[in-house]
Amino acid sequence: MQTNTPSLTAVQITEKIISCKGNFVKVFWKSNPTPASAHKKAGVILEKVTNAVVRAGIDFANLSSVKEGIANGERGEVQSLPWGEWKQFPYVISHKDKEYIRLYPSVGNIPKVKYFVNGGEVDKNTFASYLTPSEANKLLNPEEKPLECFTVSADNILGTDDYNELIEG
Repeated sequence: MQTNTPSLTAVQITEKIISCKGNFVKVFWKSNPTPASAHKKAGVILEKVTNAVVRAGIDFANLSSVKEGIANGERGEVQSLPWGEWKQFPYVISHKDKEYIRLYPSVGNIPKVKYFVNGGEVDKNTFASYLTPSEANKLLNPEEKPLECFTVSADNILGTDDYNELIEG
């Protein structure tokens, strides 16, 4: 899906994130959710741009929440990746000829999100109206349980701190 938001190359992104090694860094990324069938047929392009303070370069098994969960019997031992393989542990996962960056949200920092329909900025409810009912429900009623980590396609990461002016300026 073609969008108008420029991306850094995967190599540039990886270098920037690796240089932060466990420190907090502001990262910007995009996603292109699939519109509901009628909107897809009409050629609607959806884009969600997120910026958040995250960390990278952390071993999941060393997270205090994971260690506590294992100790309390709330979770099992840490397993291998459910998909893909480590290209550069613990930063880059390779899967089906694509690279993904593993990121960890910072507690107490709320990500900022901008929504776009065909290149024009819209509010969250308008954006949700272009999604399938189940995807709209996920967007408007997110789960309370915070993520311990998440992956973003390297192709979708727009940049780090120095990208701020383009998105927020």
